[in-house]
Amino acid sequence: MVRLKHRYLLLDILYPDPSSWPSTTTQHRNVSSKSQSQIQIHAPTSDALTPGLLAKMVREEVAETFGDWGIGRLGGVGAGGVSVKYLSPATSTAIIRCPRASFRLVWTALTYMSHVPEYGNPSRSKGAGPALTRPCVFRVIRVSGTMRKAEEEAIRRARREIVRLREAEEVGVLGDLVGGLEEDPGSGAVVVDDEEGNGEDEEVDMESDDD
Repeated sequence: MVRLKHRYLLLDILYPDPSSWPSTTTQHRNVSSKSQSQIQIHAPTSDALTPGLLAKMVREEVAETFGDWGIGRLGGVGAGGVSVKYLSPATSTAIIRCPRASFRLVWTALTYMSHVPEYGNPSRSKGAGPALTRPCVFRVIRVSGTMRKAEEEAIRRARREIVRLREAEEVGVLGDLVGGLEEDPGSGAVVVDDEEGNGEDEEVDMESDDD
């Protein structure tokens, strides 16, 4: 019996273009401008982006970029070679499953995808999906051989972001209390380095397991 092996791509949907940031988001007084920009870049995604729509977008991009050969590598048009196992609009995070031999095609397609549905954007016509008008960037941050490894990485990164933003908020509160002491390096004030260590520049962690 032949065992079909898959790869799981953990990805973030980022919004680096300020024009794509929700207008309802307010600026928090106790959060630094750099932290606020980080929050905006990781802004939530519209609920109009469903797992089925995201999988369809990936398949269409593969077809446009690689033609019939690319679709054949995914198992054909109706084979469902690409499926979205997890999608969180609140955190703009998703996990996509695809054939192990073709995960680079899916990765390339995600790189070329640049729009998602906008907030409150209705369907263009009956039976049609929502218009893809909100500019974004799909960033693959881990390729794993198991769903569990992808989930663990998503949880780890979410916890790290929460801790980092909380620390930035606490420093902002202290800055309001003590005035401008943070600006004086010799005053003994606490200075938070926004750059994380531990190899954060390595955005993609490639798994070599065969499971």
